[in-house]
Amino acid sequence: MSSSLDLSWRARLALAVCLVGSAAGLPRLGVVRQLAGGTAVPLAAGVCALIALLAARLPLGFAWGPAGSQRAVPEVARGFAVGAACAAALIWQGNDALLARLWRDDRAASLALLAGVAAWGGAVATTRQRALLRWYGVAAAAALLPASLLIAVLRPTVPASGFAAAFVFFLVADTMVALVTEELAFRRALVGPPDSAGLGALALMALVFGLWHVVQPGYGGAPLGTLLGTALGGFVAGCVYTLSGSLTAAALYHGLHNAPLKALGGAPIAAGRGGLASGVALAGTAALAVALGWMVWRRGGRESARLS
Repeated sequence: MSSSLDLSWRARLALAVCLVGSAAGLPRLGVVRQLAGGTAVPLAAGVCALIALLAARLPLGFAWGPAGSQRAVPEVARGFAVGAACAAALIWQGNDALLARLWRDDRAASLALLAGVAAWGGAVATTRQRALLRWYGVAAAAALLPASLLIAVLRPTVPASGFAAAFVFFLVADTMVALVTEELAFRRALVGPPDSAGLGALALMALVFGLWHVVQPGYGGAPLGTLLGTALGGFVAGCVYTLSGSLTAAALYHGLHNAPLKALGGAPIAAGRGGLASGVALAGTAALAVALGWMVWRRGGRESARLS
């Protein structure tokens, strides 16, 4: 991989404007909400990125991974195994009801889910996953630390069995959807190839990612808090992508970040702790952003030394 696989800065700026503009406009169109559902904006982001990358004749990057992880011949059976595992998780312990509701209420999410399973299956078929295990662990730790702090402060009341099934459903659904929507748009297209990405590209992507959330009506309330929280989360996802060389590692971080809170749903929580919980989770994400950003900076320094 090299900088020749980057979109030009002009193309990235145009893509960023398209992403933020679609996020601001699409949710306000009643016909879009009715026909596509709540995932219309992420799906539109993925489509915008897909068009930009294909128009520039650049790879989508789903199968990228650490050096030496590419298989000489794809193992198609592994790709089909991914599809089978996802299907089993999506209907496990009554999750079929959640899946039916997803299809009924959010057609955009259903389409992105199918595309995401296909993309992840292709990545597993062409990339040795053992080379990514360490980075999957880093992604899991980075996602679950702030979520665990948030849950510890909120102390929600929810049955363990019900939480486990819903967690598995949202983990699979959000990870697969994120891979072909937000990860493709913000990490692959805006950041560029992972081996040439630096802190400047990551910071710009994080700002656009935060704005993309803020302009959506569904994220109303505290715009500054939304901007800061989502920008930090986007920066962490970008660091995971840059350090691992893999979009699937970033998508796993994304799914694990979302799944616990979605699984909790409307579970009763300790009164008066919402502000404290948000602050603790934000501080945890900020600490991760600093640590992973330092790792990206150190990696850039070593590469510059090797080139000189």
